[in-house]
Amino acid sequence: MIEATFTAPPIILIVDDQPSDLLVLSEAVQALGEVHVASNGHMALEVARQCRPDLILLDIQMPGMDGFQLCRAIKADPRLCDAAILFVTAQTQAENEIKALELGGIDFIEKPLNIPVVQVHVRAHLNLRQTAKRLAYYDELTGLPNRSLLQDRAEQALQKAQRDQSKVILLMLDLDNFKSINDSVNHQVGDAVLSEVARRLTQFSRGIDTVSRRGGDEFVMLLSEVTRLDVISDFVERVLDVIASPMYIENKRYDVTASAGVGVFPDDSEDFASLYRHADTAMYQAKKLGRNRYRFFSPGLENISRARHLLEGHMRSALEQGVFEVFYQAKYDAQQRTICGMEALIRWRKPDATLVSPAEFIPLAEETGLIIPIGRYVLIQACKDTQRLLRMGLNVPVSVNISAIQFREESFLDMVKDALTQTGLAPSMLELEITESVLAHDIHVAINVLNELKAMGVHIAIDDFGIGYSSLTYLKSLPIDVLKIDQSFVRDMLTDSSDAAIIEAIVHMGQALGLALIAEGVEELEQSNKLLALGCSVMQGYLYCRPMPFNALCEFLNTTPSVNSPMTENRASHR
Repeated sequence: MIEATFTAPPIILIVDDQPSDLLVLSEAVQALGEVHVASNGHMALEVARQCRPDLILLDIQMPGMDGFQLCRAIKADPRLCDAAILFVTAQTQAENEIKALELGGIDFIEKPLNIPVVQVHVRAHLNLRQTAKRLAYYDELTGLPNRSLLQDRAEQALQKAQRDQSKVILLMLDLDNFKSINDSVNHQVGDAVLSEVARRLTQFSRGIDTVSRRGGDEFVMLLSEVTRLDVISDFVERVLDVIASPMYIENKRYDVTASAGVGVFPDDSEDFASLYRHADTAMYQAKKLGRNRYRFFSPGLENISRARHLLEGHMRSALEQGVFEVFYQAKYDAQQRTICGMEALIRWRKPDATLVSPAEFIPLAEETGLIIPIGRYVLIQACKDTQRLLRMGLNVPVSVNISAIQFREESFLDMVKDALTQTGLAPSMLELEITESVLAHDIHVAINVLNELKAMGVHIAIDDFGIGYSSLTYLKSLPIDVLKIDQSFVRDMLTDSSDAAIIEAIVHMGQALGLALIAEGVEELEQSNKLLALGCSVMQGYLYCRPMPFNALCEFLNTTPSVNSPMTENRASHR
């Protein structure tokens, strides 16, 4: 049991064939731990296997098995190899000291013995060993047990639950949007928040429970000896309330919430591994529901989790094998009757040639961080293909969607610069599409990044405009070029007067701010005519062009008139 290593005194084994030295060493260290003695190597091995020493004081010159041979035998035994070995000998030749260290010894004490020196050496190494144990079993930042110690306590709790016919609850907690604190403030404040959460959870828990830090912003609560499941929901809700209570760090208020998953032994789990996995699965589902929520595990959730992990594995393989493709959907100026741009869209083609919907894998890509390499691939490929079109005499600027995860990456601006440099594409031929949620996260940081992009010469579009939140005060100060009217307004604009009114308002606002406008999701000629009447001439949708691979796009562009107009005219047609 790991816990015993911190509550019991350290065990010291002294091995020496001289009775007088055994006595002196025993008296010198008796106040530092539980002392055992042996007068030869074989006896020492028997004693060591019984008492499992933390530290061994070992003489070199002994009849039969000398200290070097004994050291080698101890280090070869998995049950004893962690013991710290200090050689105590009158043989002070350098080669002996070197050999002792090579065999795994950590210190060398000379005879005749100087008692204060022996005590200092032993105390120092015992302290180091205790510190090493704490680092191995406790989280350095919060002081909470880590997973190793949690597992040890959980195994004991599960055994007791089987004997008592009680239950064990594992509560997995993940702080909501914690990364924003580190990104928008600093890591010192983030660490202070984690420490405060740890303090609150510890204070709220019972003495028989265990609060553990899983790592990052995730915590675990192990509840032992539970007899009534009907009280668990109330307990979890109170835990979430404890975390959500405002905290003040450096005189500034922070509001933190958490999502939680609950696993129950033996109801839905048969051992610690399944209990831990099930609580994690339930927590993931709680995160998908929104902030400050919890879910209990169920077999259905496990099926979802397995499918999710399988999808993640396939997605990683697809990225490594280069089977992602970039499709393109043209933008059409219905007034000028010309193609004035195209949007790059990621597609994942399975071995059977069918396509996986982006709606299935993009959210998971964002959650796992795979959106970073996927987004880099799309950006570079889009720039390459646009450059190829230019060499064919087709002057069609490209727009690329940028997720909030990408936008917040420290290396984002460098990624854009590298893509342009690597492909040789002029920045004016590239447009980056971001959503309003990117701006809402941290408007000041967003403005700085957008200004950097504008300084490069890259164009900026706000995608899905109208369905998010944008302050008009900020919007007029943002260095953006285009508003893309969300397709949800276009879809019902012919039958829903409110959608038509919203589009008209967006058009008037865009015109007042000097912004270009694009309507998404145009599928009917009547929609196109209505948009033209409202003042929006540039459109994107199945009425004019479906997403298609690059080769098909080339054929489409070559058979469509008025594609070769100068870049300035293409941009002007947006307005």
